[in-house]
Amino acid sequence: MHDVVKFIEAGNGMTLSALCRIFSRLVIVWGLTSSSLAADALLRPYVLSSNVQGDMVKTVIELKEALTAAGFQLLGEYSPVADRHVLVVTNAYLKRLARQEVGALFALPQRIGITRVEGKLQVAYTNPAYQQYAFRISGDLDPVRSQLKRILGEQETFGSKGLSAAALASYRYASGMEQFDDFLHLGRFGSHAQALEAVERGLAARKGGISPVFRVDISGAAISLFGLSLTEGEGGDRAIISAVDIRPLKHTPRFPYTLVVRQGEVFVLHPRFRLPLDFPDLERTGRYSFTAMIRVPGAIENALRSLLDGG
Repeated sequence: MHDVVKFIEAGNGMTLSALCRIFSRLVIVWGLTSSSLAADALLRPYVLSSNVQGDMVKTVIELKEALTAAGFQLLGEYSPVADRHVLVVTNAYLKRLARQEVGALFALPQRIGITRVEGKLQVAYTNPAYQQYAFRISGDLDPVRSQLKRILGEQETFGSKGLSAAALASYRYASGMEQFDDFLHLGRFGSHAQALEAVERGLAARKGGISPVFRVDISGAAISLFGLSLTEGEGGDRAIISAVDIRPLKHTPRFPYTLVVRQGEVFVLHPRFRLPLDFPDLERTGRYSFTAMIRVPGAIENALRSLLDGG
């Protein structure tokens, strides 16, 4: 509590709303770090399930059967490029969390990636422990983590050198760039139905080179989520893979992009937050760097905005 007082005293020149916003972030961090997930000192975005020789089609079928038998719902699947396949699943527990807080919306679609690399199949999935802090979720994702580990296994986490819970809860790649709640707002409509109609119309016309991977509606709430494949230009799935997904363990579970329709509002995680969050070890310059794809966030934003043009 002493630290809270010092923090508030230091913010005397700030507005009340700004202080409240910062204080709420502190509360989230403290609350989360007291959970069982805090046992991991450093968190990484992905979990490697296996990396062995195998048949892609057979592996995909077996994974779908195992996940659905354990109570997960298959929302969709697609291949962003050749030799990569993504399964997107959720369950009733994740849907309940998503009804309660905005951060949980982005954890609702759990992703499993299957990638062929040098004759082997890498099976990996998004790490709920990483999402817990990155999306500032106060609900507990540890049951989801445990269930995925039981179904898929866990060899190691990967995708970065590792970030602490506190660093993730206030994550931004660099000063002046967006944080989690700096959403990219794409449109606001008079009703949830009107917003859904506009999104579906844009997807049907493939505006911005965007294709749907899944849609899930949360019962009892005016909330719908879409999974989007970006197929064209510098912001496309293929372009991102070519630019920075070049290390031995692949970030395939980062796809697809999640779009939220909530009570008539349409928004996504800002590309300048979401892209570095998926590749937090990006250097400033060089082959594996943010500079190597400096135009990508703008290209993603333009594609997403075009989805509702004229909507």
